[in-house]
Amino acid sequence: MPTQLTKSPLIEALFEIRFEPTAPAAGDLLPGLLYSAMKTEYPEVVPLPVASIPRQIRDSNPNLLYQASHRLVGGPNSVQIGDRVVALSTTAYPGWLRFKDMVEFLVEAAKGTGLLKRVDRFSFKYINLIEALQTEEQLPLLNLQIKLIGSAPLERGFHLRVERNDGDFITIIQIAPNATTKHPATVKEVSGLLIEVDTLRLGVGNEFLTNRASLIDEGHSVAKRTFFSLLTGSALERLGPVS
Repeated sequence: MPTQLTKSPLIEALFEIRFEPTAPAAGDLLPGLLYSAMKTEYPEVVPLPVASIPRQIRDSNPNLLYQASHRLVGGPNSVQIGDRVVALSTTAYPGWLRFKDMVEFLVEAAKGTGLLKRVDRFSFKYINLIEALQTEEQLPLLNLQIKLIGSAPLERGFHLRVERNDGDFITIIQIAPNATTKHPATVKEVSGLLIEVDTLRLGVGNEFLTNRASLIDEGHSVAKRTFFSLLTGSALERLGPVS
């Protein structure tokens, strides 16, 4: 694996922990406590639509259990906070060592609130887009072989979602050619091959709070290895690898 890409395809990087709170109303307290601890780096507080939904409805609807109610914003970085979830997002990836420091800072601040009873899972999600012309075939950029009724599928409307196990981790991979999004640095619309890698570990329990450094490193390594394993040599060359 290269140590650096001169043409990074990364659109957004996210880290998330889902937890059991110490009390049913912990979600009402968590945004204020985290803001107090992190306001230097994330000075802006943004209420999200879920914040206006009564707690009884949020607690009874499985689709709302892990939705964020508030966001703390600091430039291209943000922290999403919900009743049972905290997540870190950046659209200006600073490299792994700095991103790890940001993750550790968030986890330590969340732990310091005393509102996390047990961590149920944590995950890293990397959203990448390899720029490509709509007139060229994009699936051949991947280590992927797929046939539908005896022939390769059309890329128009193609979307693939698969899961794979890697030790204690599960990685969800989503692939979509001819995807379009805005580049976070230039805010210009770009299109190409979308690759999402979402690596998570379930049932981690309190081990995460006591031994998180090695678990964070392991989760990142699985996600990174999975992404680069997906690329063919020609795809990697497009990204300007540096050894």
